[in-house]
Amino acid sequence: MKKKLCSLSLVLVLALGCMSSASAAFIPDDVDYRELNGQQQAVKVYTLLPSDDPNELREEDFEHDGFLYAFSDMTKLEQTYSEDQPHTETVTVNTSSKNLEKVLEALEPKIEYDKDGYTGTLYLDHSSIKTEAAGYSSKSYTVTATKNFTGLDRNDTSYIDKTVIKDGRTLTLANVSWSVESTTLVDDVLLPATYSAVATYSGSASATVATGYISTADYTGTISSSGVASIQYTVVFLGSEIVPEASNSFFSGIAANPTALAGILAACLAIALLLFFTLLRKNTTVYGTPDESAGYEKCGRVRLSVKKPDLKLDRLKNAPDGNHLAIEVDEKTARKLFGKVITLHLYDREYQHTVGEASGDYWFKLAVEDDAADSKSNSQEESAV
Repeated sequence: MKKKLCSLSLVLVLALGCMSSASAAFIPDDVDYRELNGQQQAVKVYTLLPSDDPNELREEDFEHDGFLYAFSDMTKLEQTYSEDQPHTETVTVNTSSKNLEKVLEALEPKIEYDKDGYTGTLYLDHSSIKTEAAGYSSKSYTVTATKNFTGLDRNDTSYIDKTVIKDGRTLTLANVSWSVESTTLVDDVLLPATYSAVATYSGSASATVATGYISTADYTGTISSSGVASIQYTVVFLGSEIVPEASNSFFSGIAANPTALAGILAACLAIALLLFFTLLRKNTTVYGTPDESAGYEKCGRVRLSVKKPDLKLDRLKNAPDGNHLAIEVDEKTARKLFGKVITLHLYDREYQHTVGEASGDYWFKLAVEDDAADSKSNSQEESAV
């Protein structure tokens, strides 16, 4: 009896192994079974993104057409890209003067650009420089003027004007400086004959002045981007012919009893179906649209794992190419994922969503950035090459 139970367990383990192999994460671009120099080979070709892990391509041993295949080696071929494009960057600087010489001192003759995977050197376009006041304030100051008086018979301030007009402003007398202009001899005493005076006038004034200046300038040049768009992996498996083992008494007895054989096959089928719907059933539907007002179209269904809730949307046969996505998760799966974070991968972009409470099938929407669509286009073009 123990021997029979062990044999049945072995059958179930082999069935699980086959199903595990069928659930590989990546779908090959091409599969070729061939004989080379007397050696049977299975060659599978995959195209992966640089961020993908090629170790996931190492499958467990599998059977095909009477041969058992085991992993042998893997080679890779990088699909590179290179792109140049003109670019203009606007720079703003603050200066205390609008004098062009001062503005040029604040501006670098060139700048280095390094953003979004693009690099290059941009040079100052002198014709693009524009300067304007950053703001204005009122400033008070003193206006002064002087006036000379000559030929005065005495140093008397009554001879001096009390006000003068300068640039339309009235200035008042602030100070008088006297000096002897000529002398005369009286009784052998030299006395002043005439005087001269220098009168100083002052007044206050105000003006609106700039508090500083803002200058903008364009830097232009060519920026470049290069890298690896995708990687093609060729995985080789070596096959050995499967030699049937001699049947033991248990399997001989089963073969001789059609009713028992049918029962075992039915049990294995039921277990396989149970495992399929438990482990591999697709429980998530993906919809996409470029415009929400036009409605969503179904892109396909995928399997969302509760242990590792990752969705790789770009592996759908009809990968979404719109700017808006809607994800529908079956109620049973959504309840198990309550409070967990689902990570969605779309080409080189990654998005996350925390699952809320589900009272039926669980829905959530996702706005996709334009760069994701651009990344898809680049990937398809490089694959075609």
